[in-house]
Amino acid sequence: MRRAFVTTSYPAYAGDPAGHFVRSEADAAAETDEVIVVAPADDGRRTQRIEGRVTVLRLPHGEALGWPGAATRIRARPTRALGLAGYLLDARRAVESLAPDAVVAHWAIPGALAVAAVSPADLSIVSHGADVRLLNGLPRVIRDRLVTRLARRCSAWRFVSDALYRELDLGREAARQLARKVVIRPSPIVLPPLAPAQERAGVAPLFVSVGRLVASKNVHHALEYVAHTHGRSARLVIVGDGPERAALERRAAELDVDAHFVGLLPRPQALRWISDAGALLMASTSEGLSTVVREAESLGTPVRWVGR
Repeated sequence: MRRAFVTTSYPAYAGDPAGHFVRSEADAAAETDEVIVVAPADDGRRTQRIEGRVTVLRLPHGEALGWPGAATRIRARPTRALGLAGYLLDARRAVESLAPDAVVAHWAIPGALAVAAVSPADLSIVSHGADVRLLNGLPRVIRDRLVTRLARRCSAWRFVSDALYRELDLGREAARQLARKVVIRPSPIVLPPLAPAQERAGVAPLFVSVGRLVASKNVHHALEYVAHTHGRSARLVIVGDGPERAALERRAAELDVDAHFVGLLPRPQALRWISDAGALLMASTSEGLSTVVREAESLGTPVRWVGR
C-alpha cells in the first residue's frame, strides 16, 4: 500500500522538534507500507530524498511555516500567507500525482482541506490543537460547513485527546457528522537518546519551561510562579523562542528571577533539560494534549500547572 502523509510540520534535521510525532507515525507506517511524506522545505527548494524508510518530498512555502508557528509568522509578515497558499497548492498537486491508496493529513486545516477533493484515496485526518483553534475562530456557518465536508470525506478523524475533540464548537448537524468518524488516540511519543547532562553550579531548585514564546503559552505565569514561591533561590530555564521573548526577559528582570533563556534547542537537549529539572512548569490553557507534558511524564519529571 502506498500511504501519503501531508503535514505542515516535520523535522528538517536530526533533533529538530518540529513535527517529530508525525515522523514517528510515518516511520511506524513504513514498516508495512510505502510511505511518502509531503512536508515543508526549510531552504525554499523542492527536494525529494529517502530518510530512513520514508520518502520525504519537501515543498517551498515562502517562509510561512516553521517556528514559532504559521499563525505567528503570518501575523508578523502577512505576505507570507501567499507562500502558505503556494505550499498547499503544491501539496495538492503532489498528492494527485502520487496516486496513494491512503492519505493521512495532520491538521485538518490547512492540510486535509487542501487535499480532500483531489484524491480518491482513503483519507484520515489528525487534529493536534492549532487546527481546532483555527476552526473555532471562524464564523459558525463556515466552521460547520468545513467540518461537515471533511467529516463526510474522511474515513476517520483522529483527535489527540477527548478534551480537544470536545473543544470544537459545532452546530448539531456538523457535530453529528463528525461524531460518526471520531477516533481519540494520542500521537506516539518516541524519546531519542538524551544529550549529556548539563553542568550546573550549586544545588538550587531547577524548573524548566519548554515551548513557543507566544502569548497563548502564558510563559509569564512560570516566571511569576518561581518569583512568588522561590525568588532567587531557584533557577528557571526557558527552552524555546518566539515574539514574546523580549517581553519575557524584561518581566524576568522586573521579578528578579534567575531565568535563563536558552532559545530553540535540538530535541535531545530540550529533553535533557526536562529530565534534569525538578519540575516542568506549564501555563498554557490552549493545549490539545501537550507533547512536552507527555515527554516529562515519560522521563519521570513532575509537571506543575501554573497560572490557572
